[in-house]
Amino acid sequence: MEIPFTQTQIWARINQYFNRLDPTLIEHSEIKCLFGIDKKNSSLTSFNGPIASEEISAQEFNDFLKKVLKTAKENRILDVNFRSLPPMRQWNLGVELEFLKMGFKKQEWQTFIVDLRASEENLLKSFDHSARKGIKKTTSLGVLVERCDRFEKFFKRFLIPYCNATKREIKEKKFYENGWDLDTENVYNYWTAQTEQGEPLGFLGTYRYNSVATEIMSSLTPLALERKIPVQDLLHWEIMRYHKTLGDSYFDLAGFNPNPISEKEKNIKRFKQKWEGEVYDVSSYTFDGRSYIKKLILSIAGKIYA
Repeated sequence: MEIPFTQTQIWARINQYFNRLDPTLIEHSEIKCLFGIDKKNSSLTSFNGPIASEEISAQEFNDFLKKVLKTAKENRILDVNFRSLPPMRQWNLGVELEFLKMGFKKQEWQTFIVDLRASEENLLKSFDHSARKGIKKTTSLGVLVERCDRFEKFFKRFLIPYCNATKREIKEKKFYENGWDLDTENVYNYWTAQTEQGEPLGFLGTYRYNSVATEIMSSLTPLALERKIPVQDLLHWEIMRYHKTLGDSYFDLAGFNPNPISEKEKNIKRFKQKWEGEVYDVSSYTFDGRSYIKKLILSIAGKIYA
């Protein structure tokens, strides 16, 4: 069975450093899942877990979930979150009904995964016309795409303008430098797009593991929006080409709401669709311990005063 990067010890160390989530491994039979414990907010969260073989039974899955909830109770954790189940999981999807039986709520989510194993020419042809048009337009405008291969470049050309564009708080430089050094296997990559004059236009990052590259930290600057430059088209194409040269087989465009509500969600879905990747389910399941306790109290009270 394939192990996603977010279920590895390297990820656990990085996640613990940046998000203060203490790693803990919960396993039962052939099922394993790496969680992060947030004691301050009383939550237990996994990303792209659990990991299991295709032969697992519904009963094994149910027993695993019972162990997870028992661990949560022992650690006084109220909320349990399985964020984005592994997209390429091979177990019978019927076992996921056990989540609902155990009181978890489902949030539907999907992702598109592009197969990079085709030739570069055929890969480009497989994209929707709008993607190819965007790549051509951005290239004709002289937009430059550059990978941040050193921390100083990452901090100055990617992180600071990215945080400014997304209105995020920037911590002290040393905090990010220490985090950069934790990536001992060069899993993370970051790219910027800029004008010929060096003005930042957009940002996109990836992490790669087991031949799968997954996008992160996608954003445009106000300048790109003002000039209506389809910067992300060129960024995605150049980054896919880069991962092909590394021998990666798939590019995960990250999640989207299959039933978009806001205009922003609709635009995200449209953008991801044009790369013509295969759709995978990456739904999340959440157990709200606070809601469960409240329902239990009301149930007991109902019986007392019946």
